[in-house]
Amino acid sequence: MKITTQLAALLLLMPAHVKAAAGAGEPRSWTLVHFLPGDFTDFQTVNLAPAAFPAAAFTVEDSSRPAALTSPELASAFPFDELLLSADVVFPGGGGLEAAAQVKTADGWSPWFSFGRFNAAGGGVSPAPQENPFGAVDIDTLKLRKKASAFRYRLTVTPDGGKPPAIRLAAASYTDSGAAYFPAEAAAKPAGFKAVKLALPGFSQMMQQVNYAGDICSPVSLAMSMSGLGLQADPLVTAGAVLDSSQNIYGNWFFNTAYAGTRGLYAFLARLNSLEEARAFIQAGAPVIASVTFGADELKNSPLKKTKGHLLVIAGFTAKGDVIAHDPAAPDEKTVERVYDRAQFASAWLKNKYGTSYILAKDLNRFLAVKKNVAEFYSMPPGPSPEERVKLIESQLLFNERVELLGVSGPWARARAAEQASLLADKKTFAPYEGWLPLDSLAFSVPEQNTSVVRVKTARTGALELSLGVKLRVIAGPKGSALAFPPGGPALNLSAKDLNPLTQKPPNPGLRPAILNTARFFLGDKYYWGGRSAWGIDCSGLVNLAYRAWGVELPRNADDQYAASKSVSMKNLKPADLIFSADAARPGLINHVMLYAGGGKLIEATGDTNSVREVSFLEKFGTDFKKAKNGMVAGGKKIFFRKIMN
Repeated sequence: MKITTQLAALLLLMPAHVKAAAGAGEPRSWTLVHFLPGDFTDFQTVNLAPAAFPAAAFTVEDSSRPAALTSPELASAFPFDELLLSADVVFPGGGGLEAAAQVKTADGWSPWFSFGRFNAAGGGVSPAPQENPFGAVDIDTLKLRKKASAFRYRLTVTPDGGKPPAIRLAAASYTDSGAAYFPAEAAAKPAGFKAVKLALPGFSQMMQQVNYAGDICSPVSLAMSMSGLGLQADPLVTAGAVLDSSQNIYGNWFFNTAYAGTRGLYAFLARLNSLEEARAFIQAGAPVIASVTFGADELKNSPLKKTKGHLLVIAGFTAKGDVIAHDPAAPDEKTVERVYDRAQFASAWLKNKYGTSYILAKDLNRFLAVKKNVAEFYSMPPGPSPEERVKLIESQLLFNERVELLGVSGPWARARAAEQASLLADKKTFAPYEGWLPLDSLAFSVPEQNTSVVRVKTARTGALELSLGVKLRVIAGPKGSALAFPPGGPALNLSAKDLNPLTQKPPNPGLRPAILNTARFFLGDKYYWGGRSAWGIDCSGLVNLAYRAWGVELPRNADDQYAASKSVSMKNLKPADLIFSADAARPGLINHVMLYAGGGKLIEATGDTNSVREVSFLEKFGTDFKKAKNGMVAGGKKIFFRKIMN
């Protein structure tokens, strides 16, 4: 079977429909970023008041005394032995920021480890030695003797008086340093790869007229990135602002991101697991500053023969997939931009340095996913009336479904549903569906490659129940289980038999009956306008999920599914093909879709009977199926036969 050309183009549009990497393993690192109002549930605050998002998360109430933000216990997705912290605080009147963390191992909770104090006026002081049986902080990295299963973090803001500081973001990135590195997965290049490049200035650290020019790769990379995001950033001024005076170094990761945060950017430390994650940030206009280590000639075209630690900016990717870097070690500004081999760069950054990065962005709107089992998607923010809510429902978004934030109105987020396509007014272009959902249903999510999709109506994992169609990054677990890695929170333990692998290979011969049997999960359920989950379904939602569970993405609405399909005659109609209808008086307005079940029967979710049912074509339209023709009128409906697969 082959997917139709129009649908193939649509599949490329869908970012979650990706090829599962061979030998995919547990991620070596995971990053949590807290900046949305819903991220701070159960946090303890001292001298802090909630702020209006997106201006900030909290503001200091009394500028004459310190303020503190302390997280609850945060379970990790996997055991870890390294931890990084970062935070963004805006200081209109000056002040300082200290970050600290506790970890939980088999021996219990550790003491608090300080990551140092950053001063808004310039520079910072990394902590004094604080080694204990749990581990020690190595300048900007907590390194543990035993692996931890959870952690807490604490931010302490000390104002200098005047206007109150505001906390915008807190982030933690943890690593299992002993986890295997999968080079093919880390450097994998997906089908349809396209070049991307940010417009950044070229600053050379070697051209700076100071005797420490060789030591300022980090602040010079930071200055290039901030300048590219529209801020005035001089390399030497930036170097002075991030100097770690206790170590006399300029590359303290916590201080570098904290300084960018004082300039009004979202800036945080992350450890990424693949070049594709970096490309997603670049495509969203966010430069990625990468920490690399390599031996003699291991990174060809570098101005450095070898290095034990160097920072540069990933500014883009060529059409071949190679890395476009702005390397501050270049001897002059004209040669700052360089292209590095994809596999060599992946080794220097992802293998040797666990993908350690500074991420800088004006916003994080494209890096969100749904954190609840399902979120209603409305045409506008609804009022309290249940009747009004039902009328305004456009669709539903599933757990881990990717979202792009467009705006905020109180507790409501206007967003694009990146995995639900709809036809634009030109009747040619598919684009993400737009609507409103609760802001507290969203969480930050690094764009990991999803490898599996839930194939059963619901799959339970602990207290969370996942709907048919939920997509996740999954690895094999013990005894037929599977571990999934969603945004925030710990890993999810699922039954492997409840999942289908995602693949871009052509559909197999068993796909048609599989799609129909999936649709039959809903037989007897009530019809739910706008439903697209195990807990409520409408006609196009049923078709969308039945296909999605088997790796084929369709648009959200019936008329868009019609546009993404191809006409077929009745005699060539096969099981799992689609039957569309429109009112005979308005034949150009498709308003219903059904799955052909074979033998003259169809499966539909219909408001006519307020149910999901399997009925004969005769019962539905009052006409014998053997006499049916494409485009016929029966039962007051114009009827069309369409197919997704050949």
